[in-house]
Amino acid sequence: MSRPASRPAPQPVRPGHAATSPAMLIRDILHGLSDGRYVPGQRLVEPDLMQHYGVGRSSVREALGRLAAGGVVEQAPHRGARIRRLSRRESRDLLRVAECLLGLAAREAAEAVAAGADPAPLSSAAADLRGPPPEGVARARARYYRALVALGGNSELQRQLPALQIHLVRAQLRALRGHDGADGSHGAIIASIARADPDAAEASARAHVSRLIASLPGLPDSAFAPARDAKAV
Repeated sequence: MSRPASRPAPQPVRPGHAATSPAMLIRDILHGLSDGRYVPGQRLVEPDLMQHYGVGRSSVREALGRLAAGGVVEQAPHRGARIRRLSRRESRDLLRVAECLLGLAAREAAEAVAAGADPAPLSSAAADLRGPPPEGVARARARYYRALVALGGNSELQRQLPALQIHLVRAQLRALRGHDGADGSHGAIIASIARADPDAAEASARAHVSRLIASLPGLPDSAFAPARDAKAV
């Protein structure tokens, strides 16, 4: 397992860019989880973040508070903040919810295509995931999921999916195995949506996540935080 670093890796900010806001700091930390600059369990030291991002203490504290409210960061009195590290049970629970929501998103996208919607924007976004995207993995993946949900047009999914902290599970798997579990199955999802087959689209999307769920029991305990209750996977 990767040893958590105490400082974020350098990520230069363009002069004049509005990166001094808490929202920009939050986005960079989330993107950093996807590209390996931040890892679960890593301490987020306020003075380091202030110097690195060129922001004041109030902006850092607001950003950390919002990340904590979203389940990405854990804060403890006198111990500071650190990126949340999920237990095996928490990882499974999160992925099971994601399986249902992504299956629904794929079904509704296929239904929209059957009703005449154009799947081209989704296909374009998915193509960026097949190679090293110039915009970065985090942005490419976010664009893909936005396109998937936008095609189906379900506003509640647009609200719920970003709130799921799937990137925490991906980051833990990447730290253990050197990648985040991506298996190239987006092609099957896109093909099913493009031919307007809701049943196949939902099945493909759910299978994409269920493979990650099935891998969890075989992973070592060191890949996860200690269990927070007595239940086992």
